[in-house]
Amino acid sequence: MNELEEKIWKILDHPQTAALATIGESGAPWVRYVTIRAERNFTLNFCTARSTRKAREIAANPNVHLTCGSLQPPDGSAYLQIAGRAEIHSDAATRLKYWQEEWRRYFKGADDPDCIMVFVHPSRIEYNAPGSAVPGIWTK
Repeated sequence: MNELEEKIWKILDHPQTAALATIGESGAPWVRYVTIRAERNFTLNFCTARSTRKAREIAANPNVHLTCGSLQPPDGSAYLQIAGRAEIHSDAATRLKYWQEEWRRYFKGADDPDCIMVFVHPSRIEYNAPGSAVPGIWTK
């Protein structure tokens, strides 16, 4: 990993809250919080219910945007702006592989058919550091 990728990974290396923006039926954006986890290649994932608005919006338009990192500005920490394409996986093997026990408050278990996994494949990540007006830019 280069220096910018190390800085990005420092933010993504643990589960955290992110604001997820999708495009609704009217063409307007809609934002909500999700808990994301990341892989070393920066692919992000989160769990949601098949019946949610976000799942319908991602199925209709997979272009998404997430913001994560500092949630308490101006605390002096960096944050990320992430643009990418989302992909829904509803198969049992994927649910089982990524299952987190904390999701039991929403689902019966990894075999619950309403539980789906969403993977976001970033095409651009902007690393925004305090004191810098110009972000570091990672592209794939």
